[in-house]
Amino acid sequence: MKRYTILIFMIVFLNSCNGFLDITPETLVTSDKFFVTKSDYDQALLGAYQPLQNIYNTDWILTELVSDNTFFVYNIANRGTKPTEDFATFTLETNNGFLANQWLWFYQIISRANQILEKIDESNLSQIDKDNIKGQVLFLRGFAYFELVKKFGDVPLFLSVPGSYSDAFLPRSTSDKIYAQIISDLNISKTLLPAKKDQIFGKANSGAALTLLGHVYLTQKKWKESETVFREVLNMGYSLLPSYVDLFKPSNKGHNESIFEICYLDGTSFNVGSTFLYSFLPTITNPSIITGVSPSSVNSGNFNIPTPELLGAYEDKILDKRFSASIGFHSGNSPVPGVVYNNFPFIKKYLQPHVRFGETNNNFPIYRYADVLLMLAESLNEQGKGNEAIQYLNLVRSRAGLTNVQYISQPELKNLILNERRIEFAFENKRWQDLIRSGNAVSIMRDFGKKVILNPSNYYYPLNTAPLTGSFNVQVTNFIYPIPVREIIVNPSLTQNPGY
Repeated sequence: MKRYTILIFMIVFLNSCNGFLDITPETLVTSDKFFVTKSDYDQALLGAYQPLQNIYNTDWILTELVSDNTFFVYNIANRGTKPTEDFATFTLETNNGFLANQWLWFYQIISRANQILEKIDESNLSQIDKDNIKGQVLFLRGFAYFELVKKFGDVPLFLSVPGSYSDAFLPRSTSDKIYAQIISDLNISKTLLPAKKDQIFGKANSGAALTLLGHVYLTQKKWKESETVFREVLNMGYSLLPSYVDLFKPSNKGHNESIFEICYLDGTSFNVGSTFLYSFLPTITNPSIITGVSPSSVNSGNFNIPTPELLGAYEDKILDKRFSASIGFHSGNSPVPGVVYNNFPFIKKYLQPHVRFGETNNNFPIYRYADVLLMLAESLNEQGKGNEAIQYLNLVRSRAGLTNVQYISQPELKNLILNERRIEFAFENKRWQDLIRSGNAVSIMRDFGKKVILNPSNYYYPLNTAPLTGSFNVQVTNFIYPIPVREIIVNPSLTQNPGY
């Protein structure tokens, strides 16, 4: 592979993260000539970050819609939405385009990271710049593999740039091997990256690397290791914002609770705005009624609708400030056949001022300090340290306006932490993996499915419509998704996951 095409989609995106460098696009150059200057490496690094924007405009489909937090309106007039709905009803097919795209985008990150890693050590950059760039690409590679292994299980492990056609088609490596590589990458990354205060906003820092490492250990149920890592993050200067509402304001990007977020910018010609908000709104003829942005047209909404179960999970909808900050309600007519909105719930958390219909200036939060506190509480409780764990849980509750809870037993605290995470991170794409880690995913989602089948109108199905036969047959095999069929076609070394 003698030539590389560096596609720079993110010039304006950088400007949305205060302090980013101005970049001059390159077209087609040889790798030896391209990887020379600091500017070259900055552009290549930007290309490694770029797929994250694509991923987090739709990641909610694989991580939130699949849980009991949200559902969708069944639109009998538009069945082109079925590939999205299939996640919620557990009727996935192996040719699902959202799966194929996620696979592609994460491997784009890995490929671009490997290209930089191949050159960075021999470059003429200063040691400080080498360390910073290398730390970021190791973070990105570790992040990408963590998402792949959670979503697909065993996956091909690329640690270098393929030197031949055959090198580009690897068999699947075991999850244990993938996790070992992730931990190795992050252990190096955390030592190379600067702290948040010394890093350009929008780029990975040492706190992000540590938080990701702790999350990896937590997912593996290595409680002691995750506790150790999260305690390091406690001493890095992060803090809870006093107001939950302020967490999601575009004017407040990079706040003191933010550890890592995906940057977007609306109102440009470069398509670097976030779009997920418009999927979450009710489908209406004139969305400006809700958004205030005109002119507008019918939006493709009615997804990630808060479920009755989520609404009921708030212990006090008045005292808990997160309820009004996260969920809004709409009443009125709808262009969807058989649907009238009567106090219809929708995600309000990302409903922020923006200038153009269909795209917003909202960043997407990946890790924030509240997540560290609750993951640390979980790690401690699993080790029988409930009296200490409860302190971190109560810090989050207190900010929300709720009273402290007292430690009673390990199982009860486990449920309290799980529910607190459900509320605190509603619509931040954490619920599905939390259910899997808790061991409750099958039972909770089967029970949820039974309720939908028995009373479809309570879950936004129009009159005389209901879930398809075979929906909600939830099994342990559903914890990971099928390998996209197109990947198996082009790479016969790949095998399909059980159940698909």
